[in-house]
Amino acid sequence: MSSLSDTTGDIKLDKPYLWTLTLFIDGRQIHFMLHNDMEADSLICRNIDIGKWIDEGEYLRALENAIYDNRLLLNDFKRVNVSVDSNKFIFLPQGYGSDDDVRKAFDVAFPDAEGDFVVSRGYNCNADVAYMVPQGVYRFLQRTFSNIPVRLNLEVLASYFRGRTLTSNVGKVAVYIRGDGRIDVCAFKRGKLQLANTYLCRSENDIMYYTLAVWNELGLDVHSDEIQVAGDKTVRASIMPRLREYVTYVVPVMVPPAAMRLASDVAKAPFNLIALAIYEDNKR
Repeated sequence: MSSLSDTTGDIKLDKPYLWTLTLFIDGRQIHFMLHNDMEADSLICRNIDIGKWIDEGEYLRALENAIYDNRLLLNDFKRVNVSVDSNKFIFLPQGYGSDDDVRKAFDVAFPDAEGDFVVSRGYNCNADVAYMVPQGVYRFLQRTFSNIPVRLNLEVLASYFRGRTLTSNVGKVAVYIRGDGRIDVCAFKRGKLQLANTYLCRSENDIMYYTLAVWNELGLDVHSDEIQVAGDKTVRASIMPRLREYVTYVVPVMVPPAAMRLASDVAKAPFNLIALAIYEDNKR
C-alpha cells in the first residue's frame, strides 16, 4: 500500500488537541468520527475501505498501512476511542474467575481460534467479555493509540442499551441495523443482559426472523415488553411496522441528549460510534 490509500488528506484540523477521534474497525473498513465539542457543527464521519488490500495480503498489514497512510488519524488528539468487530467472542457473568478461567471458557467455544486474545471487565454491560482479533491487531492498536482500551463493538452497544434499561422493569430487545448486512442484538430483562450477538442478514426477512427468535427465546411479553431499533434509517422505517404486527411496542432509538455535547449535528454519525464516544467520555 502507498500514500494513494490516503483518503483523509482533505481534512484539515487547526488544533487537533481539541478534537476527539472515535474509531470502529471491522473486517473490511475503518469507520471514524471526529468532533470538537467546543465547535458547533464540527462533526466529520468517514470510512476507509481496506478490503481490497486485505484480499491481497494479511489483515494486520492492511490495517497498519491504512492508518499510517492516513496520517490524520495519528494526530495528538484530545481523546481517542477505539472499538473492533469480531466473530469470536463470549459474554460471561461479571467477576468470572481469573483471566485464565476466562480463556478456558473461550477455548471451549472456539477451540481452534488463533489471534490476539482480549479480556474486558468492569464496563457497563454488567458482564465480562472475551474476544479475539487477528494476530497482532490488538497490540498494534494499543501501541498506535497510547495504550487506550480497545472495546468489542458489541460490548459497547450492550453497555449503551443496558444504561437505558436500569430504571425499567420492561424487557427489551435492542437491534442495531448496520449498513453491511449485519445486525447487533442485545436483550435485557429487568436491566440484566440476557443475550448479545451479531447476525448476518441478507434481507429484511432475516432481520425479522432473528429479532423475533430472540424475543421468543427469552419469553418476552408482546403486550408490555419492547423492541428498540437503531441504525440504517431506510431499513428501520421499513422493518418497524412489520415488527408491530407481532409486538405492540416497537420504537426507534433516538439520539440521546448526552450525545448533543459531542456535536450539534451528531445525529449524522453512525450510532455505534456515538455510543462509544459517550461511554468512553463518561469513564474518563
